[in-house]
Amino acid sequence: MKAIQAAAGAVPGGRVFDVESGTDGWEIKVASQGQEHKVRVSQDGGQVLGDQRTAKPSDDMTKVEQAGVDAVKALQNAQRSQPGELDEMEIDRATDGTLVWEIGLRDGTGAEHDVAVNAKTGQVR
Repeated sequence: MKAIQAAAGAVPGGRVFDVESGTDGWEIKVASQGQEHKVRVSQDGGQVLGDQRTAKPSDDMTKVEQAGVDAVKALQNAQRSQPGELDEMEIDRATDGTLVWEIGLRDGTGAEHDVAVNAKTGQVR
């Protein structure tokens, strides 16, 4: 959660739309004023390690602009229904066309759980 907030705050008007955990921290894609940024954040979320603007923005940028629920709120809702630590998340379309946050959570036993959260309403699907 802290890493998402740090990445969003690293660029003006930042909206996080993709989060991946790595061995040396988080790689987080952020949409800002029509540009895509790849922001690297420390594992504890306390420090922005780098910000690189992407030459060819992802089509997911348009999806995050349509979302009524940001990454932080989607993660909170997912963790209420399935406790666990964030492993990865992205905004995408479900097979029925609904805009969703797809969130991978790892529980205390190390098991991975996939949770989908409606990106417009915030409801867990």
